[in-house]
Amino acid sequence: MEIISAKLLTQDKKEYPALTFSKCENDTVAVYVEGKAPHPLDSEHGADVLIKIKDVEGYTALVRNTQYWCEPAFSQDVSQMPDETQMLVVKHKDTTFTVVLPVVSEKYRCVLYGDEDGIHLKMFTWCDGIDECNALSFVYAHGDNPQKLAQLCFLRAIKELGTDVLPREQREYPELFEYLGWCSWDALQIRVSEDGLLEKCKEFKEKNIPVKWAIIDDMWATVPKFYEQTYSTRQEMFELMHSSALADFQAEPRRFPKGLKHTIEKMKEYLSWVGMWHPTTGYWYGIKPDTPLFERFKDNLLFSNGRYVIKPTYEDYSEFLSAFHSFLKECGADFIKVDNQSITRIFYKQQGTVGEIARNIHKAIDESAKKYFDNRLINCMGCASDNVFNRPKSPISRCSNDFQPESKQWFTHHILQCSYMCLMQGPVIYSDWDMWWTNDAQGVKNSVIRAISGGPVYISDEIGKSVREVIMPLVLNDGRILRCQNPATPTIDCFASDPRVNKKPFKLQNLSGKSGALAVFNLDLNEEKITGTISPKDIINLEGEKFAVYEHISGETFTMKKDEVKTISLENADDFKLYTFTPIIDEFAVVGLKDKFMSPLSVKWQNEREYELFEDGICIVYKDGQFIQEKKGL
Repeated sequence: MEIISAKLLTQDKKEYPALTFSKCENDTVAVYVEGKAPHPLDSEHGADVLIKIKDVEGYTALVRNTQYWCEPAFSQDVSQMPDETQMLVVKHKDTTFTVVLPVVSEKYRCVLYGDEDGIHLKMFTWCDGIDECNALSFVYAHGDNPQKLAQLCFLRAIKELGTDVLPREQREYPELFEYLGWCSWDALQIRVSEDGLLEKCKEFKEKNIPVKWAIIDDMWATVPKFYEQTYSTRQEMFELMHSSALADFQAEPRRFPKGLKHTIEKMKEYLSWVGMWHPTTGYWYGIKPDTPLFERFKDNLLFSNGRYVIKPTYEDYSEFLSAFHSFLKECGADFIKVDNQSITRIFYKQQGTVGEIARNIHKAIDESAKKYFDNRLINCMGCASDNVFNRPKSPISRCSNDFQPESKQWFTHHILQCSYMCLMQGPVIYSDWDMWWTNDAQGVKNSVIRAISGGPVYISDEIGKSVREVIMPLVLNDGRILRCQNPATPTIDCFASDPRVNKKPFKLQNLSGKSGALAVFNLDLNEEKITGTISPKDIINLEGEKFAVYEHISGETFTMKKDEVKTISLENADDFKLYTFTPIIDEFAVVGLKDKFMSPLSVKWQNEREYELFEDGICIVYKDGQFIQEKKGL
């Protein structure tokens, strides 16, 4: 890594030199920028650091490709690096890696882009009148493992920033998200109703599907514009949603005739927990004028981008959220999902610096979630770095845009989005890989990636269409998820090369207790046969020297040593694998229940050659050179 230059850029298009200084600690380097200009800096590009990285074989750039979401970009040419790159993983010709993490400080947000001069770190505030920069710009690290480097960089960044943002391991993971859930969105969309919700709950009971919680999603509250409007396509529905404003916290009386509290009470005859969805803006088009709700909060509102939204101060957000969340709590809600979070630029440009505004909003959201719902919160539509760097304590954030049914192209985009976003936000928060349909043609593949994801698992099937057989490999009979302990990320050999064109498998790795989990997919754009390798070394922090390997889709079993490599092929996009690597000790290993994707997590305890499962079933065991299937309680 070489820093070539640093400069400040003013609104009147002049440039002034700036200084950089570096602080080295624990194999990471934190780079600061200092400088003052005689005129206000450009709010869109106020400071710029030019760097060069040598011997680049290829790179993966995590790019904020929309207002809310990110996706990876792969290339060998750094001049083609897209603007709004929020994390960069460079693979060098000697097979080592450099990870560069642009930072969001109190005033400045930093992103990367490339041109013929090299790699630029662009810093901006989205606020006029600032004439100096004295901020952490980026953190970088060099080594053999990009996942570990990313974690080192993020932990170093939050330490340097001195905020109250907690590392993921110190965040409380709510008990309810250890169980299977359902969301109303794809089933009922904006016409969600008490009748529809209860019909779905009855279906779960009749099919013996152990769903324990549900989210009442968009839009259950009072939005008068819905009354006289119709739509015939999904796009028309979105246009209606995004042009409609919230008039009242109360549930819409035509669809919830006895009120929200009654609906939640009836749902809890089938479920243990019920949660409520809402956007940061009240509804997509803000708060509706000339309503009692508007009059109640008019001093807390700002007119921006054609609508009334909450002012971006901690006090204003706290006042609004306290009222909203106390109402939901009184109605019996147990948790919340807060949507529409990456809104700093679209609504709050020139209302304060980007970092300050993000801190205000997320502090208010997290504190309200803690006060009213015991920290049970899913953050959503918030993959911008100003969101990721500023959530203090909340446990979970979604990492992909909306599920699209019956689409292999969507599945490919989704798995790449989620896995590389986990690399960035995984050091500080658990990742939600979103809902999906069990009756979809990609249903089993979607269940596999949720099984290895390390986050919550919830479905969104339409009424009458949930498939128990697709769900049960992820959970125990009581609905408890067999959940891996970390956010799933790509294996080392999947960095710096596009799996859609490189003719190699795309692999996700995680730990499943003391065992390793490896999911392998064919993402080839032409859906042609691909060939690659698997190894116990693919799984980070997997301990052991010899492993009992179980492939869940085919039922194949074999053993592998730690350094051993096995060649595999995937015939087409419908061909995928899920491997479990269980350490063999004294020629014995309990793989776990045969019919569970994360089978090692079905083992309650093991002591030498004795063990107990959490529930009855057929258990795969490796003993003295052979695999056997033992019936437990059957």
